[in-house]
Amino acid sequence: MAKRMNLTGKESRSGKDRRQSARPVETEEVAPLQREVLLVDDDAELQSTIKFGLESGGYTVTTFDSGPEAFGGILALPIQRQPRLILLAINLPGLDGHTLHEELVRARPGEFIVAFLSTRNSDTDQVRAFAAGAVDFIVKPASIPILLAKVKVWFDRCEQS
Repeated sequence: MAKRMNLTGKESRSGKDRRQSARPVETEEVAPLQREVLLVDDDAELQSTIKFGLESGGYTVTTFDSGPEAFGGILALPIQRQPRLILLAINLPGLDGHTLHEELVRARPGEFIVAFLSTRNSDTDQVRAFAAGAVDFIVKPASIPILLAKVKVWFDRCEQS
């Protein structure tokens, strides 16, 4: 009898490899996660620049010009598996960014990644932002290449957890 080796490297006594035929595994087609950024800033020029940069990087961007508009618009969005990133200014008409962030966390905890984007860079503003769960505090004007690098890291971290 000829000796044959099976897939584990052991000798097969029957002379035959006793492998089971490989069956294709059926998998469900899963759509790629949408990387959505919500930009809340009342500076139209800055908003346009950041939106263009993020869209060029492959992100979907929705903009809001005021605190109340952002609050209503964000809460109207459907809940999704992938967190959305909110780039949030502090000085907003109608409802400041800190209060908006706190209200969104209270209304829909864990659903958003928040990074503040502000000309105000006081320790008090930054500590308040981080204490409320912000992932970053970016001083305006923001560098688009650096912002894109940070946004990628934030989404990658969410997908890994």
